[in-house]
This record gives sequence, structure tokens and C-alpha cells, in this order.
Amino acid sequence: MRRWLCLLLAFCLALALPGCGQDVPSPSPSPSQDPSPVPTRSPESVRFSLGCDPTASFHPITGDGQVNQELTGLVYQGLYELDGEFVPQPVLAVSGSPSEDGYSWSFTLRGGVLFSDGTPFTAQHAASSLNAARLSGPYAARLVGVVGAAAVDDATLAVYLSAPNGDLPALLDVPVVLEQEDAIAPLGTGYYQYEHAGDRLFLQANPHHPACAALPYSTIPLTAVTSADERIAAFDSGDITAVTTDFSSAYALGYSSSYETCDHPTTALLYVGFKASGGPCQSPLVRQAFSRAFDREDIAQVLLSGHADPACLPISPLHAHYSDDAAQALSFDLEAAAALLAQAGYERSEEDGLLYHRRTPLTLTLLVNSDNEHRQAVADALADALISLGASVTVDTLPWNSYISALEAGRFDLYIGEVRLTGDFDPSVLLTGTLSYGGYPSAALTQALTEWKSAWGEARADAAQALWEQFAQDAPIAPLCFKRGSLLVRWGMASNLQPTRANPFYRIEEWTTTSYS
Repeated sequence: MRRWLCLLLAFCLALALPGCGQDVPSPSPSPSQDPSPVPTRSPESVRFSLGCDPTASFHPITGDGQVNQELTGLVYQGLYELDGEFVPQPVLAVSGSPSEDGYSWSFTLRGGVLFSDGTPFTAQHAASSLNAARLSGPYAARLVGVVGAAAVDDATLAVYLSAPNGDLPALLDVPVVLEQEDAIAPLGTGYYQYEHAGDRLFLQANPHHPACAALPYSTIPLTAVTSADERIAAFDSGDITAVTTDFSSAYALGYSSSYETCDHPTTALLYVGFKASGGPCQSPLVRQAFSRAFDREDIAQVLLSGHADPACLPISPLHAHYSDDAAQALSFDLEAAAALLAQAGYERSEEDGLLYHRRTPLTLTLLVNSDNEHRQAVADALADALISLGASVTVDTLPWNSYISALEAGRFDLYIGEVRLTGDFDPSVLLTGTLSYGGYPSAALTQALTEWKSAWGEARADAAQALWEQFAQDAPIAPLCFKRGSLLVRWGMASNLQPTRANPFYRIEEWTTTSYS
């Protein structure tokens, strides 16, 4: 391992080419150009190449550097992989089913799979990888309900749970690895393997992968990028030809070269939280009214430049279990919002145009953190909507630490929040968990949530419908939209891109390319 560290450091120093390990704050401003610029020149015959950070870990389970993690889908496979509609597609698993009590799952694994060195894949590799992921930073939160995994035999894996989860496969896109001493990273069963030649690091097609012959690139050079500025410069110069970014992030990178943008849905939910334990928002009618006052389509298309999917429920509208009927009850309708406030006992004064409840004006504090201009713009738009209904609204914009302190102390009526949900779209963290700042109590919703989480097969769709109907009735939070991530590829290099939440290079064997490999 020491030999590899020395090699990596030499590699990093030898290349003066720019890049970054993560999207971190930098002097560069957020992109002001159209996020999807119109091409103005002919495609260039440049080699497809990606960035890497030689100073960060390449381990797909324990490493947490964003640039290296983006390579994971090229080198490794999991038991399942979520497609563009968040359906878990079997990869290393063939099938799986829960036990009668739901506290364990049994998976039948695919036969004939080989790691890149020719080692046969077995259930023991899957068990070891899942058990390691349970304790790792990148995967511990999603696998908190998994208490262990074990190989029953070479082709059968058992996964044990602390509580039933009928959509466990949606969480199992965890890389399966074969640990190897003195190597840059463990071996995988994916399209490519890590290789080096002197100071050069690159991805080489895995000869044991079934799609090896169909890959558009037999070799993908990796360029050292260890800062945000370096990553921008390397992409703009063509030294790397594909990157990912989040155009609505405070840390969005300002790329300026000619590129094509391909968005993909994510589980990153932008929402409004309510103080349900006191004040005006303790009334479900008021919460419903406020939810109906928010124009989600305008937020997604205008304020987030189209890089978002409007949603009235805490599950992606692309998901099969999104309920259009329940969402309709919370969708944008100012007349319905005004009627709900009247039903809650608020009357509009002819003198000042404000809403009053028993002579008490409807005054609201909307909390937002100051590190994200997009979120501040959303807060201002929501405040304008509430003011149009007759509320008096103060937007309190605070630095992150002060924002969290205000949430914990309950110094708000509403707040703008963002959370990255797990692949099974479990909203527990918002409703009953650590992000439930509003103190919302509901036995009915909690019961519906428990039944949905444990339901499996056809019963899960019915349980989802019951859950979202109860959610629409209680309106504990007001989801606004799910943000989209973006894969940027230099213009003219490739088409038929199919990025997903976890894998920018999903089904790369189906790409159509024009550059040489």
C-alpha cells in the first residue's frame, strides 16, 4: 500500500492539470450562463477522459471523495441498481424475497460472474461488502436498518433487518468488492478496472464483463484534479471531457466550455417545514392552505432553471407509487388556499388587507439559511405567495449554524429545508426522525408509514396510496420539488446518455460516440 501511495503522490505532482475532489466553495461564481448552452462549433475528436483525485481514497465503500466516487459505477456493481424511475434492477442478484415476518431477506445471486482478475463472485463477497458498508460513512445512514448479512451458500445471501422493509432492494446498490493488498482499490465486477502505466492512471475494460466488447471506450484516461478550480480548467481545456454538477447547489461549478447537459432525477428533496407544535401552523387546515399557495412548477422551471421535478409528496413524481390523487389535494391553487384559511377561521380585513383570527393577525417567520442563493430565491417567492393571501411574512436569512440553532429552538413558523432521501424514499427522518423540527405528532400517519415500509409486492402499492392520502390530510411538511443532477459532456462526444442518481455512466455500453477511444 505504501508503494501505491508514493505512486499516487507522484502521479498527482507530475500532472499540472486542474480539477477537484468535491464540489466545494471556491472563488469561482455559480454559472451565470444558460445551463444547457446551444452548441456553436463542430464536435472535436478528443479522447474521452475523466477526472480523479489521487490524494483521496479510491475505495468505493469507505472513500468519500466525490470525484473518485463518480467512477464507482464504471468499476463496481451492486446486488441491484436503481434506474431512472427508481426501480431496483437486479445486477449481481437474480431475485430476492422477504421472510414471512419481514425481518430478513433471501437473495439468489447471479452465477458465472467474475471479478476483473477472474475470481468467481460468491455470496461471501456480497456479505462482506454489505457488512463493511454498514459501518462506512457513505452507506451507514441508508443501511441503519440492516443488522447483518451472511452467505447461506455460494449463491444465496441472507440479509437481516431490525424492522421490515418491503423495498430493501432499493438500498442495495452498494458496490461489491474483492479486497486486494497493495492495490489502488479493491477489484470489482463492473465494466472497467483500475490500471496504471508509470505515472499514468486509467480505466481499462474488464475482459470478464459480458458487455466488454460493446463498450464505447476500451481505455479511459484519468486526469489528476485536486481542487474545484483545477476541475473547471481541466474540463474547459478538454483534459477531462465529462463531469457532474448540481446547478442549484451553492457549490455549483462555473464551467464555460462547449458542453451538452443531461439531467437525471435524484432523491434530494427541497421542502417547507412547518412548526406544527404551536403557532398558526399547528392547524392542519393552515398547513394545507400554505401547501396550496406554493407554485412548484414555477420554482422548478424558473428559480431552479428546470433542474428539478415538482412534487407535492415526499416521493419522486417519477416513482410508480407517487399518488396523483393525493398530490392534487396539495397542489397549487390560490383560491383553494384562501378557502382553507377561511375554514380555519381567518378573515381578511378590509382596512389593511391582512388575515386575522380572532383579531390576531396572521404573522409568520420563514427561516432560510444564507449559504444558497437558490434557496433564498425560493424563500422570497414563497413569502410573496403567502403575502398575497393576506399573511404578514418575515424572511429570516441566517448563516448555517444560526439557522440550525433557530430550528432546534423552534424560532420559526416555516423553514426551507433540503434532505437527500434514501432510494426507498423513506420520509421517516422528516416526520419522526432527526429532521422533524416542527414537532409534528400523528398516530395515524405514523401507522400508515409503518405499514407502507413493511409492505411487499402488490400490497406495497395499496399501502403507498393509503400513506399519501393520510399525508395530504395532515400536511406535516410541504414538499416542493426533487432536484436534478447534471452530467456534462463536451459537445458532440456522445449521445444516448442515461445518467442515474448513483451512476452518471449508467448503461455506458449503449452510448453512441463520435470521438475516438
